[in-house]
Amino acid sequence: MFLPGMGKIRTLHERLRCSRLFGSAKFDIIPMHSSLSSKDQKRAFLQPRRGCQKIILATNIAETSVTIADCVCVIDTGLVREVRQDKRSSTSALVVDWTSKASAKQRSGRAGRVQPGISCKLYSSRTANYVMKQQSMPELQRVPLEEVCLGILAGGLAANCTNFLLQAPQPPEEVSIQAALRVLEEVGAVNQPPSSTTKTGGAIADNTTARIETLTPLGRHLAKLPVHARLGKMLIFGSLFKVLDKVLTIAASLSAKSPFSTNFDDSQQAAAAHRSFAHESSDFLTICNVWDAYRSASDVSDSNARKFCAKNFLNRNALSEIGDMRRQFVELLIQIGFVRTKTTSTRDIDVQTSEYNSNSKKEEIVTAVVCAGLYPNVAHAANGTTTGAARNTTPPALFDKDKERVYFHKSSVNYKKVLEGEWVAFHEKFATSRVFVSSTSMVSPFILMLFGGSIVIDHLERKAIIDDRIVLNIAAQTGLMFRELRHKLTALLNEIIEVSDANLKHDTLIDGIVKLLSCE
Repeated sequence: MFLPGMGKIRTLHERLRCSRLFGSAKFDIIPMHSSLSSKDQKRAFLQPRRGCQKIILATNIAETSVTIADCVCVIDTGLVREVRQDKRSSTSALVVDWTSKASAKQRSGRAGRVQPGISCKLYSSRTANYVMKQQSMPELQRVPLEEVCLGILAGGLAANCTNFLLQAPQPPEEVSIQAALRVLEEVGAVNQPPSSTTKTGGAIADNTTARIETLTPLGRHLAKLPVHARLGKMLIFGSLFKVLDKVLTIAASLSAKSPFSTNFDDSQQAAAAHRSFAHESSDFLTICNVWDAYRSASDVSDSNARKFCAKNFLNRNALSEIGDMRRQFVELLIQIGFVRTKTTSTRDIDVQTSEYNSNSKKEEIVTAVVCAGLYPNVAHAANGTTTGAARNTTPPALFDKDKERVYFHKSSVNYKKVLEGEWVAFHEKFATSRVFVSSTSMVSPFILMLFGGSIVIDHLERKAIIDDRIVLNIAAQTGLMFRELRHKLTALLNEIIEVSDANLKHDTLIDGIVKLLSCE
């Protein structure tokens, strides 16, 4: 049976198990979802025991390239859950919508591939003929376009991304392109001239299609890294601040599936196992704890790694993917000059003990590099440091850069927790019943002063204001010192990035920043 998401699968799974008929030994109810471990997913392909029938509850993961030999009946709800971009707020939203006619045909084809079968559709012929689209929404129209814009400018295909993309056969909306360029500008990858306006017949028009966009030195390097611009910046800064091993893991995990497996039968046991890796305030360092433990288990033997993943309810395929991506990222950093090595094989590079990892035990430096990549994805606790919730109560509310109320997702270690600071960096924002932020970490004022936006010092109020929204109570002299340090750091980074040499003499300034952040 095809269902739109994990929530619907979980609900139906519980109802069937509680049923007098379907909960008996005559039926084996098998969920099939991308967040499940490979072992759980393989159950769908195994022959059931004698006198038992399988009921598979699946998302569109089973829609194509999957053949279950003993499947004789498909029940299709006609619904799919997709990630779409909210053009107004740049929020990723999980939307339940009707699937396309092409996808519905693929679902029907899962039955009777090797023997006669039937397909039951739980929607009307009117829905199929007049509501469902012929094909799924093109990816260009529903996903962020930052990497696409970087590729256009780096390849010299056009000097204006808006003009170029609007000529595509199925072009994205102009507001989506502008949102992507705004993100690239925030990261420091693209220079955009200020928008100009013209008056035509009493109406004011924004000449965005007449702008010329150019890549910065950082942007030229980010275009060579096949990750989101924020993660690419994180990798470059990780090598400069010598926390490369941790940052490789963080960037790879944010680009791959979660290593935490969902388990229907032992959900409480799985949650307890996952909590054993939890960092007190950072989801990013939690992933590092998982990877370090998995790497230690893998160093013993392959079978030991399998037992470790099974015991702790971890997805070994996801962890293997993280390992592969770590190696790819090192190769790319070598190619663009930010990692130097005497060996020709990246498999022989021990990043864990290399000179690029000398500060990795200093959590505040890792957090600073993560924040440098994610900024301006920083939210403010609603009532400062007093905002917090005791366990099993409503989670604390935050306000993002657009002053929109957001909440920690339940997968975050900061969910339903008394906050120890005011500022939270997050990886992504998405909307379901509420607007949630996931992959979060508490960040300190010093980190924001060094890696945030423009700083304005209010001498009379003894405050430093970052990007007109982050207000820090700090002495004017201290604020001026940080602003001057920021200018020197920016100039140094531009010089290093311009010549693609992370080994330029910069130890004094970098070490000074490391000491400053370590003593806050």
